[in-house]
Amino acid sequence: MLFFTALGLPTQAEARPWSEKKLNKTILKIGRHLTRKRWESVIKRSEKAIPQCIARYSNRHTMCIVMLRNINKSYEETRRFNPDHQQIKSADVLSAEVLGQTHSTTIATRDYYYKYLIFTENYAAAVPLVEEIIAIEDAGANDDYRLMQRYNQLYAPKGLIENWPAEEAALTVVLRLATEVMGEDSEDVRAAAEALAHNYCIQDKYYEFFELINKHNLRVPCFAKPNN
Repeated sequence: MLFFTALGLPTQAEARPWSEKKLNKTILKIGRHLTRKRWESVIKRSEKAIPQCIARYSNRHTMCIVMLRNINKSYEETRRFNPDHQQIKSADVLSAEVLGQTHSTTIATRDYYYKYLIFTENYAAAVPLVEEIIAIEDAGANDDYRLMQRYNQLYAPKGLIENWPAEEAALTVVLRLATEVMGEDSEDVRAAAEALAHNYCIQDKYYEFFELINKHNLRVPCFAKPNN
């Protein structure tokens, strides 16, 4: 026993699968920690329980998917990304496939996955995530304020991958929604108009550029070009 412990290998007791009772008891403890916002405790227990849940049921079991959501939420609450990056992606993919695109768990896991992709500068992969969210919200309650926020999330990665026409399309929607929701004189409208003006400049759309800055009384220089 001492030999295996010294090597850091699992002992027979540690390698033995948990009983259903032990797994359920751990899940209840994780739930209490979540309620009390004890994020580190949620992470510690979930790291041990998730493999046991998958081994006993499968990675597509609702209980296991919710556990993935909970560990990711706890990392997010402590302003970190889950070091097991596969769990971030799996939580989103499995939740969408098993629970559905509009489930609250899917919405939460997708938002966290989007933030992770932006943080790791994987902008191309972030774009379809936001497009799926927009399609769902367009078909649902159609909350213009939420849509404005989503299109704000969409135009940034499109610009970062230098897809200027796609960025223009998203910014045009942001500007329209901001005008309708926040009002013509709002900071949201001004910010969207400035971003769109920069986009027009990059695309050499000078007529649209001057028309826009005159309409919104903007002072936006037009001489910088993106690096090739």
